[in-house]
Amino acid sequence: MSPEHRAPTLSGPPARGRRKKVGGLASVALLVTLGLVTPAAAIAHTVTTHGGVASADGAKCKRDGKGKDKCKKPKPTPTPTPPPTGCNDIDSAVQGMTKYVSVVCSGQVRVLSVNEAGPNPPTPVAGPGNVFWQSVGGPTNVFDATLSVFDAKLLVTELTSTGAVWQGICTSTLPLTVPCTFTQMPTPPNT
Repeated sequence: MSPEHRAPTLSGPPARGRRKKVGGLASVALLVTLGLVTPAAAIAHTVTTHGGVASADGAKCKRDGKGKDKCKKPKPTPTPTPPPTGCNDIDSAVQGMTKYVSVVCSGQVRVLSVNEAGPNPPTPVAGPGNVFWQSVGGPTNVFDATLSVFDAKLLVTELTSTGAVWQGICTSTLPLTVPCTFTQMPTPPNT
């Protein structure tokens, strides 16, 4: 009987490719179910197709002499991590009887002026508009911030989600005079 007239079997090369693909997808589904991989990571690293053309993540594939795909993985494109939502960082600095407390909330730095003297210390001091936590300005994608004082100035150093470092100089009064003047610092080494 000629090969054209034979009925396809479940053990031929096309069926093996389908079984491998289904098995790979089942493995990814199991990893997601067990919580070992997030759904986003499973989608980002999808199983390679077996047609010898391209993988689901866009990699170029070639077939070796044994019928297996050899895919060149594309280089990952670094994407900046978005700043976390909510408040995630706190710092403080003291100058005389005034303390400044900073928080990073949703990518922005806010500072609270606190009077440590007087009959009922610590006493938070409101700024213009009766706002206690004053936005100091600067970038809006901040991950981490530190405070320090020098002469009559409050220095706010910020690290952004893109790895940039900014320094703000504020006149340290009670309450703090905002917005502060920000300057971008040299890019830190990425090692």
